This record gives sequence, C-alpha cells and structure tokens, in this order.
Amino acid sequence: MQIDSFKRIVTTFADPQTEILVERDRAVIQVNGRLIEVSLKQRSGEISVVDSGSEMPANQWILTRLAQLPLLADRLISTVPATKPFVVPEADLLESLEQKPGDESNHVADALSAALDVLDRRSPLETMVLYITSDAGEGKTSLINEMARRQAERFKDHDSDWLLVPIPLGGRHFLRFDDITVGALQNRYRFPFLYYNAFVELVRLGILIPAYDGFEEMFVENTSGEALSAMGVLVSSLQSCGAVVIAARKTYFEFQNLKTQARLRDLISSYLVGFGKLGLSRWKRPQFLAYCTARNLSHPQALYDTVVSRLGVDHSLITRPVLVRRLVDIAERSSSMDDVLTKLQTSGNDFFAVFVRSIVEREANEVWIDRSGEVKQPLLLVEEHCNLLSLIALEMWQSRVDFLKTDSVEFTTDYFCETNRKSPGVAAQIRERVKGHALLVASSNAQGAVEFDHDEFRQFFLGEAIANVCLASAASSASPADLLNILRKGTLPNQTFRSVVQTIQRVGATRQRQIVNHLVEVALMDGQVSFTQENCTSLVLALLSGSDGTGVVLRRMSFPPNALRDLNLNGVIFENCFFNPTGLDHSTLGSCRFERCHFTRLETFGNTRLNDVTLSESPVDVLFLTDRALTFFEPAAVRRQLTQLGFTVPEATAELPLDPAPRVERDDALVQFDKLLRCFMRSTHMSEGVIHAKLGGVANRFIGEVIPELLRAGILAEMENRGGGSQRHFRLGRQMVVLNRAMEESHGSFQRFIAEATRAPGSA
Repeated sequence: MQIDSFKRIVTTFADPQTEILVERDRAVIQVNGRLIEVSLKQRSGEISVVDSGSEMPANQWILTRLAQLPLLADRLISTVPATKPFVVPEADLLESLEQKPGDESNHVADALSAALDVLDRRSPLETMVLYITSDAGEGKTSLINEMARRQAERFKDHDSDWLLVPIPLGGRHFLRFDDITVGALQNRYRFPFLYYNAFVELVRLGILIPAYDGFEEMFVENTSGEALSAMGVLVSSLQSCGAVVIAARKTYFEFQNLKTQARLRDLISSYLVGFGKLGLSRWKRPQFLAYCTARNLSHPQALYDTVVSRLGVDHSLITRPVLVRRLVDIAERSSSMDDVLTKLQTSGNDFFAVFVRSIVEREANEVWIDRSGEVKQPLLLVEEHCNLLSLIALEMWQSRVDFLKTDSVEFTTDYFCETNRKSPGVAAQIRERVKGHALLVASSNAQGAVEFDHDEFRQFFLGEAIANVCLASAASSASPADLLNILRKGTLPNQTFRSVVQTIQRVGATRQRQIVNHLVEVALMDGQVSFTQENCTSLVLALLSGSDGTGVVLRRMSFPPNALRDLNLNGVIFENCFFNPTGLDHSTLGSCRFERCHFTRLETFGNTRLNDVTLSESPVDVLFLTDRALTFFEPAAVRRQLTQLGFTVPEATAELPLDPAPRVERDDALVQFDKLLRCFMRSTHMSEGVIHAKLGGVANRFIGEVIPELLRAGILAEMENRGGGSQRHFRLGRQMVVLNRAMEESHGSFQRFIAEATRAPGSA
C-alpha cells in the first residue's frame, strides 16, 4: 500500500471533523474519541506501521487495529442466527460473463459451497454482484446466514481473508444504504467501529462483502424504482472493485420491462460490473428426508409418501423449507395428521390459510389453556387467535417495521381484549403469553421485541387484517378513513395481496361486488400517483377476475404495471383511466370497454383472448406483439394492428385499410449486435474473448468490420484493459434505452440503427 492510499483509507475511520496528521514518519488519527499515534516505515516499496512497538504491513494494521475485523468475525458467529437443522439446498449457478460467457446455468448440489467458491474466485478487475434468487420461504436468508457463519469461522482459522456481512433490509420501501448498513453493524452486531465510508473502503479492498437480504419486496413489487437506483449508487461507489450479494426473487436482467433494467444499467455504465446468479432449487425428496431425520422424526419416509399421495410431489408443503418446518412441527405434536392433510387436500388455492390455521389450532387447544377456573378451557378460539395476530401484523405495517417492541405488543393486545370484552384475568394471561406465540419469535433487530417467525406469516395475517377492515368499512356507513390510511402506506406484498383477495372471496359474490364498489370510492380519495390507487386498482381487478363484472364502471383510476396480466374480465367498463406498461399474458377480456383511457405500453401474447373489446378514444403509445417480436409507435399503425388483433377501435374505421407491413429481414450486423446488446445486461464491459464466445465463426468479421463503425458512431467505447494482455474491452457509449429504441425503429437496417442511435441524446 502506498502513502496516498493509506491516508485515504485511514481518513474514513477518523472521527467527524477530524483528519489524519502525517508529519515525517509519524501519523496521528482520532478514532472513537481516542488518539492513535503510530510510526510509518517503507519496506520494499510498501508502507508498514509501527504501533506500540509492533511493526506490521499497513493493510494488516488497518484491518486489525482500525477495522477490528477479528472482533467482527466473533460478532458474526455469535449474533447471526444459525439454522438448526440446516439442509444444504441445490441450485442453478450462472457465473458472471467474464468468468463464463455462456448463458447456460450449471446445476450444483451444494449451493452453500458453490456460492462461497464463486466469491472466492471473483475477479479483482470488476465489481461482482451475485444474486441469490428464489421465491419467498425457500431458504435465501438461511443460506446467507450459514455463508456468513462459515466464512467467519474460516476467517478466524486463517483459511480465508474476507467476511460476509448479512444486512437485512426488512422490506423497507425507501432505501438509504448508509443508514441501513451502519444500523445493522451497530444494532444487530454490536459493532460500532465502522463508518459507512470505511465500510465501503473495506468492500472495495475485497475484505468485506455485504449481503443485502430483503430485496424481494422492494425490488420486484415496488414500481418506483428506488431500490434499483439505491443499488446503482452503491455499486458505483465501489468503483469497479469488490463484491456485493443481493437476495431477491429475480435478477434485474431478467425483467422484461426495459425501463426497470435501464434504471440500474445507466447508473453503473461507467464502471466494470459483472452479474451472476445463484437460483435456489425447491426441495425434493432427499432434502425433505434429510430435514426430518435431523429433527429426529420417526418414519420420515412414511410422512413424505403420505403427503405426496394426498397433495402431489410438487406441492409447496414439501418443497418450501419454511412450510416443511411447520409441517414437521404438526407431525411431531399432532395425532390428527390425516385430518390436517384432508383439509389441505380439499382447500385448493386457499391451502396456506388452512395450513396456518392448523398451526394455530394446536396453539389454541393445547397451549393457550385457561387454568384459573375449575374447568380448563381455551383462552381464545382459533378465529380469535387469527384476529390477534392480524392486529399485530397491521400494527407492524402501519409502523413501517417488521417487529414490535414489548410496549407496542402489549398495547395491541389490550386493544384486542377490550374490543372482544375479555375479563381482566383472561386479558392478563393473553398479554403474558402472546410474546411466546408459536408464530412469533424474539427479534434480532431490537431487544425485547418480537417478530413473526417468517415474513410470509406476517404478510398473510396482514392480508387478513386488511380484508377485515375492508369488510367492516364496506358494510357500514362510516368513513373509510381507516382503510385509506392502511392502503396508502405502501405497495401490498404479493402474499398479503393474495390473502386479502382470498379472504374477501369467501364472503360470497354479493358482498364481493359491494367491496369492489367501496374500493373504487377509496381509490378516488387519493391522487392517481399513490399507493392507494395502486393497491385499490389491483384488488378490484383481482376480485372481478373470473366473475361477471357487468355494470362495474372504473373511472379516473391509475393502474400499476402489468395490471391486466393473468386476468379473466367480463363486462367491465373503464373510463378516463391510465394504464402503466401492461401485458395481456394469459388474459381473457370479454365485452369490456375502454373509453378515453391511456395506455403507455400494451403487450399482446399468443395466449391473449379477446371478445368484443372496444378501445374508444384510448391511445396506445407503444404496442408490442411478443409472438412476432414487433413494436409499433406510429398511432395509425398501432390502431391498425389493434384491429387485426381483435380489438374494436372506432377511430380506425375512418382510416384506409392497409395491408400489414411485410416482415423485414434484419441485417446480419444488426442481428449480431443485438445478441451482444443483451449480454451487456450481465456485464457493463465485454472483451474480445467474450465476443468470440458469443458470435462464434462470425466474430472476426464483426470485430474487424462492425466494431470500428460502432466506435465511430459512439455506440461502443473502448475501455482501458486493467488486466493487461492484448484483448480490447468495450462498453456501451449510449444509454441502453436509446439503443433499444433505435433497434426497434431500425426496421432491420443496420445503417438506420446507427442513424437513430446517434440522433437521440443520451450518452452512457
């Protein structure tokens, strides 16, 4: 390490309003209120530090004296919760583009070892972003925690030189990585020795790798894009060094919405960044049996065979770890396993609610027993248990946290007991026992706080709470202020959304229509650009899907992205509505009318079914035909194509009927560049070696003839080769949005693509 790097890094550890003093061979720095004075020497061109008579390399001194990483390793081992028992999942591994140019994933039997190995082999010439993907409840958090614990033990044994730091995001809607990171270090790990800038420097050095867990809520469901932007700022601050682990349901380069991809891509385009993905596989028979054996369950094979015979081999109850754990809990303590499976077998899509109630039944009938009288009896009925947990989940949602401290839990419990007219003796027992409920655990985020055993349980009970408020609000003439206040807090998570819909669907078609009309009224109480509109419109469409919507009129509503996907709507009228980009994948629309509506982007699929659907004075800015890979922007062409698809467009009847434009064959150069353009989603840079791997036999001609023209037009830019050697490296010289739009408007001509790309503003 040279003196300039030494001073820059050490300054990040200094207390605010102080700076490092270097004079001759002495250096003085104030850290956490203490003055540290050391001597500096130079050995073989590298700085070494003499501290209290001990001499060591500057790197080692920073890591042990200032960063105190051995202590951090101890804190990670002691505070990161171990998953007992932990069953190693299988996964599909897609390495970064520079490590493996192909698009094929490798199946690995040990996801834990594979993830640590990929991070060990990361390139020092780029920032590596490794996504760990799966659906909720399939083991992302457990895997990250086990990775952190194993890596901390390797660090303590001097078998490795870096640490993985899990940082739970807790479903926050608005991100500040500096606050979240420092908060996790101080509150979760009791480690107050790193400011955020110092943390970033250690990440750049490859000594620390942050693992941000909880992107699945913000990254996938939040349409405002702040999660992507915040991650772009974080990756940019690493300046082509270090690594980051992101736990999410899907990677950013898997999104079909170009705007979603471009938010991150354009923020990091100036840096060398490579993306990889570790997609966790759902459990199969070996993992199920291994877990049951580790839990000392007798006859695990018999349990597996019984569940498979009733529910099928791919049912979530035996493929998702969070549900397997609860299934084993029931099997250990219940003598009526057959009754539970029978209920689940007949529950259909509502199986999760039935399963949760099976857990609560044992709690109500065997644990929460009132022994104060002569006859023992349950303190609460099963439905009352669910209502209490729903109130706790609702309080968490309104407080924008995923845990509650003791006083908040007691207040919520007292409110429940008061509204349900419980006696003082019973209320005292409920207040005492609620913190030890089977579905609640002690929170690692705050002392004396509780949280749900898994986010999916919290989101499920939140959905039931919102549905209950919906039903009560729609049935009375009272102001819907309570419902409005709930729905404007944020975008409802997927599990919560499903829970609300399924709970309301149980009350019958008549009340369901009443609630639809009530949600329309609530939506109009808030602005079009609001969480209220997004939640209400999504709920309304889901409740109308599959039922007769004749007579339902939706006015002045704003619909979120992909609002019309996977729906079966009949007879619904939309007036003066605004639609964000939406697809019609697996959608059926019958006798629907769109009057004076506005579509920013409409995507049709081969499985889209249309019957008597009218678009009157409803412009579509962009129409994309996925089955033909064609995009239309010109209004007359859009109307013509909509008519051919089966829409009734009154404005198109006055226009001359024109034959559809013949399909244009694209130039070879454009086809080849399009193939490479998609690869830039996985890496911000590309070497000639990767181009050869992607294009095969035509690579030499492309490099020799096409790349010079792309360089002259500023579409590609040559980068400094930080790794040495003779290969050239390239990055995009124009924004991804500009290039994709130019590709769509080129009509297959490479020269027209060049002209469109250079005409539009937007250098990368």
